[in-house]
Amino acid sequence: MKTFLWVSLFAVAGAGGAYAQQEPGGRYTTLAEAPASGATTGTGIGLIQRIDKERNTVTIKHGPIQELNMSAMTMSFPVKDGALPAKLQPLQKVEFELSFDGKDYLITKIN
Repeated sequence: MKTFLWVSLFAVAGAGGAYAQQEPGGRYTTLAEAPASGATTGTGIGLIQRIDKERNTVTIKHGPIQELNMSAMTMSFPVKDGALPAKLQPLQKVEFELSFDGKDYLITKIN
């Protein structure tokens, strides 16, 4: 009986490692969902919510970006080189390329 209890205890303790990372909003990411090493660029589709020309940022409500393991959300992103396309408008559907350097996100291309 003692052996069974010890085996059960170790099995339960070992299972906890499969849920090692918790994302914002309380969702747990399993190790199998972690992005592949070297995956630093992804493509997203979304609706522009706000354009801030002074800060050179665009707020986009976007779907999941699989390459960066990013779930659907609304987020502000800086745009590379301070060059916001002049034709962008709120509620415009866009496709964009997003890079992640391990710390910050950056839109490198937006159509």
